[in-house]
Amino acid sequence: MSQWKWCATDGNGKVIKGWYQDSNGIWYHLNEDNGTMDTGWFHDRDGRWYYLADNGAMQTGWIQSKKSNKWYYLNPNSDGYMGAMFTEGTYAINEKEYSFDSEGAWIENINLLSDKGADFIGSWEGFWSKADYDPCYPGVEKYITIGYGTTMEARPDVFTDGINTKCTIEQAREWLEEEAQSCAKTIKSDLDIRGVSLSQNELDALISFAYNCGAGALLGSTLYRNICDNIKDGDTITSNFQAWSKANGATVQGLYKRRTSEAVLFLNADYTGNV
Repeated sequence: MSQWKWCATDGNGKVIKGWYQDSNGIWYHLNEDNGTMDTGWFHDRDGRWYYLADNGAMQTGWIQSKKSNKWYYLNPNSDGYMGAMFTEGTYAINEKEYSFDSEGAWIENINLLSDKGADFIGSWEGFWSKADYDPCYPGVEKYITIGYGTTMEARPDVFTDGINTKCTIEQAREWLEEEAQSCAKTIKSDLDIRGVSLSQNELDALISFAYNCGAGALLGSTLYRNICDNIKDGDTITSNFQAWSKANGATVQGLYKRRTSEAVLFLNADYTGNV
């Protein structure tokens, strides 16, 4: 049986064509040739894509293709382009950044760390153009550090000349983003299992913590448990971050300041960093 489709007429009995909004505020697109209700993907004259449900209603927000399983996002805002598919770029959705390819498909697990988040981490790590021992762990080979906090333990492959290894800022930034992305994937995977969704600044703060302390340390912390339990009281979260301010059993002022800054980033989306 073929699916029925309806038309609408104006006050003069003339068939309406193009975009049509009913008395409930729902938008439909009526075929430009005969006025019948359009369904499925619709490409307008301006090159924008929309998706119309089986009943013709224009969709907004996230939708998943039944054929490809890919996710798409349709503008939910009444800004003149409601329902239009996001394409080829990075957009802030519910305070979190998402990237989409030229066909509108969501690029999953790409750039989980924002550019501002990477800058934030770099500001606290500081740039070392030449490898050296971590001041908190003098003489400990696995903590030899280069670039923006890249250690021998985490990336032995970059220390091509041991303690005499050198690097450029560009190399250091690449290593930072690679290691931070690895931390981000570990965190995101666990959050997804728990059904927890975080804003971009909240995720960036946890990535910074994991980059410095380790993803395993984060996932086993009281801080992480409270966040997953939706405990976001400012004093509690700040105290949870600051608890991780020690090296070799002693509180390090620089770490205390960083943990405090990460708490501010998590709570207030303040990316000021170490200035």
